[in-house]
Amino acid sequence: MPAVQSQNPPGTGTLRSHPRFLRVWGGQVAGAIGDQLVPVALSLHVVLHGGGAGTVAGVLGGRAGGLVLCLLIGGVLADRMSRSAIVAYADTYRAVLLVATALLLDRLPMGLLALATVLVGAGEALGRPAYRSLVPTLLPVSLLEKGNALVSAGLRSSAVLGALAGASAAALVGTRAALLIAAGTFAFAAFTVFGVRAPAPDRKPSSVLGDARDGLRAVYRRPWAMAVMAATCVQIMAGTAVALTLLPIVAQREFGGGFSYGAVLAATALGALPAVVLAGKWRPKRRGTVSMLVLVCYAGLPLSLLGPLPLPWTIAVFALGGFVVELFFVYWLSALQREIPAELLGKVLALDQLGAFALLPLGYALVGPAVAAFGEGATLLGSGLIVGVTTLATLLVPGVPEFGGSSRPQRTTR
Repeated sequence: MPAVQSQNPPGTGTLRSHPRFLRVWGGQVAGAIGDQLVPVALSLHVVLHGGGAGTVAGVLGGRAGGLVLCLLIGGVLADRMSRSAIVAYADTYRAVLLVATALLLDRLPMGLLALATVLVGAGEALGRPAYRSLVPTLLPVSLLEKGNALVSAGLRSSAVLGALAGASAAALVGTRAALLIAAGTFAFAAFTVFGVRAPAPDRKPSSVLGDARDGLRAVYRRPWAMAVMAATCVQIMAGTAVALTLLPIVAQREFGGGFSYGAVLAATALGALPAVVLAGKWRPKRRGTVSMLVLVCYAGLPLSLLGPLPLPWTIAVFALGGFVVELFFVYWLSALQREIPAELLGKVLALDQLGAFALLPLGYALVGPAVAAFGEGATLLGSGLIVGVTTLATLLVPGVPEFGGSSRPQRTTR
């Protein structure tokens, strides 16, 4: 039975009829500002102190490394414990960690900033599957797309503020102030989630390894899900890692520094907002086909840095990238919440995120050597081509055009 049919609150109505969902949503909107602010501030800190592509990649890759190391643990916990409590504790942990990092910033070599981002990423990994799994327990099936669209709208709006705040704080008052602002957002997020009671999901007793195997088996039985997860993994490694590593360097060299960097990142988040509105209202029959075709445009992010394009055009291309990613994400997340059983949802969502980030640290690690070996232009061109080809290839897998419906039969044992 699909997850959302076993634990959803009854009735339909509107999102305003579900105050517990709105309370959780409000807290996570605040925390999303910190999510964006931290990497922007730290990457600019590295660039302003003479760091190159390798050092920037190390800082950005640290967050991805923390996600990879802890996402599956977060997914297992989300199917064993109260999901609202996990979200609150994860936000509290990140607030304390960033206050400590800010106080010790002058004593930390730039190389150790990667450790800070690993630890922040670990906190994000522990809370993210719980938050995504909590949504379908707070809303009826009929409101899932609208609920996920509102979640994305809040996160993307906060990402705009986070990108601008991170760039502005790092440039005007320093990295320490930026980190303290981020800590404040996580503290507020934790405060708003405390008191939202959500019991642990029903589950059969099993080991942690058994839980992980159950999640992997659920993905394996759905080839359409496995294909999209694999393609996303490659796209993020080849596209996101290259674009985000070289963007601050290109911005400093060609566009005048940190404010242009923050503007491009903010445009990505702003571009996602129209997609959130569209996905909340439009229900195409073949949502997978629509999602994967528009996602080809994400290849434009690294390609726009070739040359590069003038700043206004670069901003426009990154805004389009935010639009297509968000349209894909709302349909994709809603499909998983509908198709995956409740007792497996946390693990599958964790595996989805783990797959997305699994090769990201490797992607960051390879950017510097690739630029040294092939040049910046060839690296950006190859990045765009890989993103486009892998996205289109998923449409050849049965079930991808509909985002569901095709699954392998479950094995039975005697």
